[in-house]
Amino acid sequence: MRKALDHVLGILPDRSAKIIELYNRDEDFRILCEDYLATTQALEETRKNVIKDKEIENEFLEVHLELEKEINHLLRVQ
Repeated sequence: MRKALDHVLGILPDRSAKIIELYNRDEDFRILCEDYLATTQALEETRKNVIKDKEIENEFLEVHLELEKEINHLLRVQ
């Protein structure tokens, strides 16, 4: 999913070469990027709702931050 790659490149433009390299050769990294995009979208939708559910928003945020940490970890070790 090119949209997931574009999203990660948009938040970490200084790591673009490494991101593209990992995205092209590592299926787990591609899935991680897709999951990260999905949590970003879920957070945006949750925050748009008129009736806010802070518990759900906090759960999405927690997963989102864990995925972000994993992306950054993989970029450092690869």
